[in-house]
Amino acid sequence: MFKNKKIKELFFNIKNTVRDNFKQYKDIFKKTYNKQIVYMYLFDAIIVTLIIEMLARHSFAKGIYYLISSPYVLLCNAMIVLMTLSVTLLIRRRIFGMAVISIIWIIFGVANSVLLSYRVTPFTAVDLMLIDSAISIMNKYVSPPMIVLIIVLAIGAVVGLVYIWKKIPKIDHKINIVKTAGIIALVYAIALGSINLGISADLLATKFGNLADSYREFGFVYCFVNSLINTGIDKPQDYSDEKIKSIKDETKEHTKEEEIKKTPNLIFLQLESFFDVNNMKNLKFSENPLPYYTELKEKFPHGYMDVPIVGAGTVNTEFEVMTGMNLDDFGPGEYPFKTVLKEKTCESICYNLKNYGYKCHAIHNNTATFYSRNLVFSNLGYDTFTSVETMNVEERTPMGWAKDKYLTQYIMQALKSSKKQQDYIYTISVQGHGSYPSHEGDFPIKVEGIDDVARKNSFEYYVSQINEMDAFLKELTGELSTLKEDTVLVLYGDHLPSLGITEEELVDGDVFKEEYIIWSNFDAGFENEDIEAFQMQSKILSQFNMDAGDINKYTQKHRLDEDQDEYLEGLKNLEYDMLYGDNLIYEGENPYKGTDIQFGLKKVIFRSINPTLAEDGKIYIYGSNFTQYSRVFVNDKKLETEFVDPSTLIVYYPELEIGDSFLVKQQNSDSHVLIVTDSIVYEDENNEEDSDDKMHEETSAVEESSGETEEVTKKHKKKKE
Repeated sequence: MFKNKKIKELFFNIKNTVRDNFKQYKDIFKKTYNKQIVYMYLFDAIIVTLIIEMLARHSFAKGIYYLISSPYVLLCNAMIVLMTLSVTLLIRRRIFGMAVISIIWIIFGVANSVLLSYRVTPFTAVDLMLIDSAISIMNKYVSPPMIVLIIVLAIGAVVGLVYIWKKIPKIDHKINIVKTAGIIALVYAIALGSINLGISADLLATKFGNLADSYREFGFVYCFVNSLINTGIDKPQDYSDEKIKSIKDETKEHTKEEEIKKTPNLIFLQLESFFDVNNMKNLKFSENPLPYYTELKEKFPHGYMDVPIVGAGTVNTEFEVMTGMNLDDFGPGEYPFKTVLKEKTCESICYNLKNYGYKCHAIHNNTATFYSRNLVFSNLGYDTFTSVETMNVEERTPMGWAKDKYLTQYIMQALKSSKKQQDYIYTISVQGHGSYPSHEGDFPIKVEGIDDVARKNSFEYYVSQINEMDAFLKELTGELSTLKEDTVLVLYGDHLPSLGITEEELVDGDVFKEEYIIWSNFDAGFENEDIEAFQMQSKILSQFNMDAGDINKYTQKHRLDEDQDEYLEGLKNLEYDMLYGDNLIYEGENPYKGTDIQFGLKKVIFRSINPTLAEDGKIYIYGSNFTQYSRVFVNDKKLETEFVDPSTLIVYYPELEIGDSFLVKQQNSDSHVLIVTDSIVYEDENNEEDSDDKMHEETSAVEESSGETEEVTKKHKKKKE
């Protein structure tokens, strides 16, 4: 094998050295494993914690500095890791167990590091509930090489675990369960004692204000575990029947018995990652990216709105605006849309407005299942939900998000769908969503004032998107101006974009502030005011003397009180009572029932099939309101479906037989199906005339208000001819 004798000798010397060292370290390891196991566990816990903090700070040096500057806090984090490692004392393959747990912690640390590269909010336990949503948009944030690297690292971790399983010896003595359980209990006692001591000394906190700052100060492990076990709303100390009754009586006494001034159409427009970039101190633009938005601020009431999140977490701003509840009262990093509201109904602006005859619509040009909106919106009282699965969107951003300009037609459709009712519409845009590519692009508006080239490129991409969103606002208000009905449009950003914007870069100096504007086609009488997001509902409704709902009524009375602590404590009592308590405010029974929500404003109808238009196995599917998310199923098997137009789909199915059953589903994945049409059983080609008759009957009965009857029928006839 080796022609050169010296090379051969060198190879064997290296081989023997490695073998001897491995045997030596194996013996030392075995000795340590049995006699000095405490040191091994402590060392593992500290190293894992240190690695996680280095990853969180994207710096080896900053991780070491954190160890030096906050040794007790880091030790408390390590003790939590040690608590999880200690359970491996009960198994004989302890090293394998330690390796598995250590890798899981490091994976969490890597996830936190990656997320902090794209958003300000760190990784929390609730993010584990968002895995399905995260996978669906991973390609927008993680490049193909990064995905390959993740797969390679995952394979490497599995290979390493297999090696440890096979090569590392098991302990050579029988485990004394009682004694070992006592040791584990001692570890837990010391760890919990250390944490409580840290809390008493104000080195650790139990309530987090700014989540990102808390993670940096108190450590990832401590904060992540808090987000895991500290969910929901803690029971207020003064929560009782008497307390709730006093809130209700006191609010009722001060309720003004005034006539409803107006019941205008109400549209809330939540703009994804939108904010006025002109409010950044050191940036200059080749032209104003938001000319119409600037004009709106000059002409209409506006102010700042404190939002609960930065860089991500759209639904938490939604939650506060829709329910009037304060997210600060929930666990750190919690998404109520992913926890309590998936199963629970509660007071919302929808239920409050239904007292005044409103029909309630939600519109979002992204998938309905993102953040479980398809479930939660029913529990919040929405009658219809128009998501991207029921829209025809032809143009998307370079990152694949639907452009916001398509929202105008669906907002107008919603307003016209209720001829005898006023409409409340909550619209959530998506165009401004990250990530923001760092490579150079050909964008019309140039940005100056950023030295980092990659960040400059990201800002130019972002500015190009909000510039288009600004044009959408102009188009929307133009359409709304044509309405004869009184209409109010409340527009605001949900949070700052994930561009690493700091307080020092902003004129207002607060990353949790978003501007809002109240547009109306009549003199609504609103004044400029800075508010909390959870107070927006009450601000708008109080202007028209609409005080339905206990939280709405309570906030209308108290939001301007000087004693905000007392107001917020009373609000917390109401929130706890409605979501986790005994529903004392409703005399023990929750009055809100989830709605039978309709997906899309127009019903998706499957009318007929035509297999005779081509001889290559193509089958034409006819109906109405099809979209790019329509999928044809034959005998419960999904076929590759080609979208032609809202009335026509094409599938390839050469094995067609009499008795085959066809139907259409609106879905964004096999596990996320929103709409299923009635099925049609194929009989023979001679039944097409009957299909036409059936189509005309259904068109008259179901599509009367859509304005598409004649057009769909003509298209259907033309394709057959």
